[in-house]
Amino acid sequence: MIRFSSLGDVVLSSVVLDPLYEKGYNVDFLTFKPFSDVFEKDYRIKNLIAVDKSRLKSISDIYSFTKSLDKYDYVLDLHSNLRSFLIGFFLKLRYNPKILRYKKQSLKRRLKILDPNFNVLKAYLEPLKKLGIENLNYRPKVIITNQEVEKVKTFLPQKFISLGTGARYKSKVYPYYKELSEILLENGFNVVLVGSKEDLEMDKSIYPKEVLDLRGKITLRETIAVISQGLATISNDSAIAHMSRAVGIKVLMIYGSTHPYFGFAPLKDEGDYIFKNLPCQPCSLHGQNSCKYKTFECLTSISPQEVYDKLKNLI
Repeated sequence: MIRFSSLGDVVLSSVVLDPLYEKGYNVDFLTFKPFSDVFEKDYRIKNLIAVDKSRLKSISDIYSFTKSLDKYDYVLDLHSNLRSFLIGFFLKLRYNPKILRYKKQSLKRRLKILDPNFNVLKAYLEPLKKLGIENLNYRPKVIITNQEVEKVKTFLPQKFISLGTGARYKSKVYPYYKELSEILLENGFNVVLVGSKEDLEMDKSIYPKEVLDLRGKITLRETIAVISQGLATISNDSAIAHMSRAVGIKVLMIYGSTHPYFGFAPLKDEGDYIFKNLPCQPCSLHGQNSCKYKTFECLTSISPQEVYDKLKNLI
């Protein structure tokens, strides 16, 4: 099984692990090292193969790397890029496994041809039909141990909402998390900020002293454990939202320059999203740091009260 990056996509790729495990398949999971911690304690994975991206830069690098891999009956390619294609190709030459590849519809998305029926979870599960797995109603799941949960409970408040304030690009970052945290506190909720050191550095807001800021201060797995103990999560279109889905906590996603029809929005049982559907949306597939109108209206037009009102429907 192959999914190299990014963090959110790697988390969502976990959707195939339960059906494969239930059918008795032994799964080796190949991913990039920064993201392998997500599956560190996962009983559904026989071998977790974490590789540095620098090892797979050239065709010769990839060919040499495949020599270290075992003989497989199937290669499940959930990345569908040139690198994963070449790994499948070289393994095919050596061992002739069957290649199962997910259809990412990247051209449609890049051309902004929007399909309301496309969902990446179902797209990941679709290749499993060739293994006789017809059920497409699985959800992503990350395994967090009781010990990890008990550790984070020692510093967590009661009755809290997790806020995922960060994203890679400015056009995906909601600018009013501070004001939202104030509304949450006024209504009796505690607030925990989760994310990376980069998320912390990007956010120049000064939050109320009652807010617990864990961004960049705990590990990736501890972050997932924290999210698993919250009442709900509010997040940009970023990895934090998908972590919440993977531990069964409702998420409210805030969309900026991207679009829910790209396939990454939570399903109805996983949460909800806010999307203004302006004529200029989507302006980007993955996000960007600029706005051609200089306003970022897709985000600034969403009031903190609107977010809170939507959240109340989830908890």
